[in-house]
Amino acid sequence: MEEYPDSALFILESISSPQKLPRADRALYALLLTQGKYKNYIPLEDDSLIKTAVEYYGDRKKSVRAAKAHYYLGATYRDMGYTSFAVEEYLAAVRLMPVKDEFLAMIYDNLAECYEEEDLDDIAMDAYRKAYQILKGKSAQVYPLRGIARMFLLQNEKDSALYYYQQALDCASVVQDSDVIGAIYHDFAIVYNEGKDYVQANKYVSRAIAIMDYDMSHNACLLKAKIMLNLNMLDSAGYFFSKDIDQLDVYGKAICYNGMYQIAKKKKEWKTATENMDVYKVLYDSIQVMTDNKELKRLMDKHQLEEHKRVLSEHAKILVVGLAVAFLFLMIICVFSFMWNDRKRKKRYITLQNELTQKRVDSMLLKEEEASEANKDEIDKKRSELTEKQIQLCISMLKTTDYYNQLEALEKATPKQLLMMRNLRKEMRSAISNSFVDVMVNLQGRYPALTGDDVYFCVLSLLCCSKSVMMELMGATSDALKTRKSRIKNKIDTQIFERVFGADNQ
Repeated sequence: MEEYPDSALFILESISSPQKLPRADRALYALLLTQGKYKNYIPLEDDSLIKTAVEYYGDRKKSVRAAKAHYYLGATYRDMGYTSFAVEEYLAAVRLMPVKDEFLAMIYDNLAECYEEEDLDDIAMDAYRKAYQILKGKSAQVYPLRGIARMFLLQNEKDSALYYYQQALDCASVVQDSDVIGAIYHDFAIVYNEGKDYVQANKYVSRAIAIMDYDMSHNACLLKAKIMLNLNMLDSAGYFFSKDIDQLDVYGKAICYNGMYQIAKKKKEWKTATENMDVYKVLYDSIQVMTDNKELKRLMDKHQLEEHKRVLSEHAKILVVGLAVAFLFLMIICVFSFMWNDRKRKKRYITLQNELTQKRVDSMLLKEEEASEANKDEIDKKRSELTEKQIQLCISMLKTTDYYNQLEALEKATPKQLLMMRNLRKEMRSAISNSFVDVMVNLQGRYPALTGDDVYFCVLSLLCCSKSVMMELMGATSDALKTRKSRIKNKIDTQIFERVFGADNQ
């Protein structure tokens, strides 16, 4: 593609059924085929092909292929006459280029030409300078140098224009690029001609014609004719006006016939002058129609661009509103879920409180039965059942609080994490004591010899806490816990001891 674009295009066009390729290969095929046509100077008149690549490579992630896809879409829009759309795509290509290389410079150069077409000279100058900064010291710097010089010429700063044209000529002379050298000589001739230094202008345009290929020399010959007319060398001017007239576009032909009219007028050849003027008027009318059509197309292009921006803006607004509504909806769901769960938790908590209150009543009734010296075995059985229900209710009460989750977190914590969570010791004891107040009161009521730490130790065992967690929550060593367990064994019944410290709890 870089060295032999004509061969690359031939290979690409020989691929049968490209639509059957995988999506990635189709995108690459579309990019390369568009690039091949562009490099072979084939007008790009349909954007559907390159859009396949643009849609695949996207416009969010920086990559060379994404940048190239947008660049060649811009080149397509430019060939189609949509300069504003071309500018947008070139800017996207600049944004997506991951490196500053010659391709980025080429994007800036084409972007500058678009700005130049829209008479945005200052912005075009800035784009040319950016291209030059990338290419500085390389042979390709000649192109942005010519662009900078042209911008100075348009601003009527001829000395600055001549300086940059000379820089470009020096660069082209190093690599002996005759086409570029001829074009720069032509540029020099334009500057001197506008400065009315026709002798210097004639010198440079003659050099340009001598070095240029025939197909490239038509505009130079036209400029030579103008210069000869200004030097009053009428025969030479007539020769160059008529030399390549059939090769010129309608604008060039109009200039030629107007020039030949001026020559015939000066020679007082009135019939020839009239004929040339008649042809010039026909060409001028055609140019006027083309100019009107071009202006209409420019206005339509501008309207399409504004419409495109409006659609994008509306889509963006719809997206923002949609996201806001979705966020609000999710917030409402979250708040509702939180309130529903909180209500459910509170309802569960109240139910447990009521059940604990009932158990307290049952305990009081049981004490009355003891006072009446009823069947002792039956009373002991009821007491055991009541104690077990109280334990389960207290465990359920603790589960309704956040401290139960913290207790589980302690079980999974590493020794280092346990040290960091030591500040929770006091809060955990308070929360556990509040939840197990009925069990703790009953134990101390039945066994007065138990201390507060003894009862707390019993509760931790009922909660199936591991030894490391017990040591951390009670601030005791393993040996101290063993000693405390032995003392508790001597203070309470065997049945209660087995329930509290049985195998299931270890």
